[in-house]
Amino acid sequence: MEAAGLDEPGRRALRSRSAQAMWDVLLRRPVTALPEEPAPPALETTRRGSLTVVGTGIRTVGQLTMEAITWIKESDVVLYLVADPVGEEAIRLLNPRGAMSLRGYYGEGVHRAQSYEAMVLHILSCVRAGQHTCVALYGHPGVFAFPAHESIRRARQEGYPARMLPAISAEDCLFADLGVDPAVNGCQSFEATDFLLHSRHVDTSSQLILWQVGVVGDLTYRHMGYDLGAFPLLVSRLCEFYGAGHEVTVYEASILPGLAPTITRIALAHLTAAYVTAGSTLYVPPARPPILDRGLATAMGLNR
Repeated sequence: MEAAGLDEPGRRALRSRSAQAMWDVLLRRPVTALPEEPAPPALETTRRGSLTVVGTGIRTVGQLTMEAITWIKESDVVLYLVADPVGEEAIRLLNPRGAMSLRGYYGEGVHRAQSYEAMVLHILSCVRAGQHTCVALYGHPGVFAFPAHESIRRARQEGYPARMLPAISAEDCLFADLGVDPAVNGCQSFEATDFLLHSRHVDTSSQLILWQVGVVGDLTYRHMGYDLGAFPLLVSRLCEFYGAGHEVTVYEASILPGLAPTITRIALAHLTAAYVTAGSTLYVPPARPPILDRGLATAMGLNR
């Protein structure tokens, strides 16, 4: 408690051993950014903490690597955020004493950035307390995972060893399930809201992947469904590049063994918010062949 800097309400909640009391304290405490200056050095008698961030893959069963399993088993504490009960149970079985979900930091209608900051603060409090801390995240821990990157950045800034292990992301599953190769004509990748807000340029001879189309325009967390008022704007923008008749694929990877992925091919003119969920990714194939630079081809000796 001393090492983590808990205040009196936090100490009482911890002593009560009540999970509800602990979450109440954590969620009511104001979320503020950490100061930029490094934390005071730990005492020599205190074991130095560390941080390892791992991914569970999209399907925990079969995609959780042996390296990740080892870190989950051997760490003092495992903070996790996964998308399915199978993944949660697997983590708890691997580390029954130190596993704790970070899902409680999400609040209905709360800006996701605020929830992510709270997760970062929790993760760093464990590291500073001298614990070997493992953070296990759904999919690849470096793909659309702000808490992972920010926790590592701050931990390293304060002098703690911190690293990330790779894992299978939704994009990896998309390449396999749709049978597409990012090396063929190239591949562009954008988060859907970012794509709209920043007027991203699109090379229509290349493949395009848009992430989080099922939450486009909504920066909060909503358990019962997101506000997709901006979805028609996304479709309209894509029609400007590709035309209303261009066929796209709404894709969602399977998170449970034995279940098929969700693959819906549809023309942009017919694409509505009814076809997407919070886990949907949009794949847009090329609309035209690439243009050959004949001058460069000649210079490179690659004339066709």
